[in-house]
Amino acid sequence: MRPRVPVARAPASATMPGARRPSTRRPATPPGAQDQTQSMHEAELQLALAAQAARFDAMMKVLAEQQREINAIIDLGMAQAKRDDQLMNEWIRLI
Repeated sequence: MRPRVPVARAPASATMPGARRPSTRRPATPPGAQDQTQSMHEAELQLALAAQAARFDAMMKVLAEQQREINAIIDLGMAQAKRDDQLMNEWIRLI
């Protein structure tokens, strides 16, 4: 048994002679409403940009702190190598 296929029908505006077609024009906006929506959009963009800048600043602070820690470890290693060299030179002088 085959399923029933619904029959496609034309819109009422095409079949009824007195029916009005739907308008494709945008509704009229009051003066100044365009400026208000544009300024709201710009404010949203500024807010998003400020949030992005705050996230970037936080990330850069973390990276700077990590770099400081790495530099401290490198400095500590260099000081240890310098002490090792001095100790080795003292042992060589004793011989």
